[in-house]
Amino acid sequence: MSHGPLRHFRAGRRAVLQSLATSVGVAVFASRASAAHVHETMAAAAKPADSATTSAAEPVLHFLDLHLFDTLAILGEQIVPGSRAAKVPEFLDRLLAVESIETQKRFTQALGAFEREARDAHGKPWKSLTAAQATALLTKISGQPDSDATRQAFDSIKGAVAETYFTSEVGMKELGWNGSIAFPPPAICG
Repeated sequence: MSHGPLRHFRAGRRAVLQSLATSVGVAVFASRASAAHVHETMAAAAKPADSATTSAAEPVLHFLDLHLFDTLAILGEQIVPGSRAAKVPEFLDRLLAVESIETQKRFTQALGAFEREARDAHGKPWKSLTAAQATALLTKISGQPDSDATRQAFDSIKGAVAETYFTSEVGMKELGWNGSIAFPPPAICG
């Protein structure tokens, strides 16, 4: 099983907990070189594949269509402010392009759950909601029981966006990284 922002779409609770434990261990031993690799990967996600055919207004998409990409970009920014500037949607689009069909399907279904909520509540797509409408729906969805399918979609999208953002240079700096230190492991309560 690969680890990364999309693991929430293919892993059960036990696998996610094991992955989190592994991630903590990796973070402890992270070096400046590995941080640079993450930054290079994020920078590659921001670069267009063919600048001659790319307009400044539209990103080069590898998996998502423009509507899904816009939905992800807006939703991601509402969940993790700054994620759009950190090119999180572009990175996730590239990552989805090489993921399994099952992971791709789960991700698009999760975005679809937000579309359904927006259309049911306001008769328009998520990307057309006002800030107040989106906040009200996010509050409603995040308050649903863990067993609710829309809540699970929220947790999955939130996990993918947050993990991608906080492994970007700007996200790591927000957490206190200065380029020369690794974070200590969190205290484990027992």
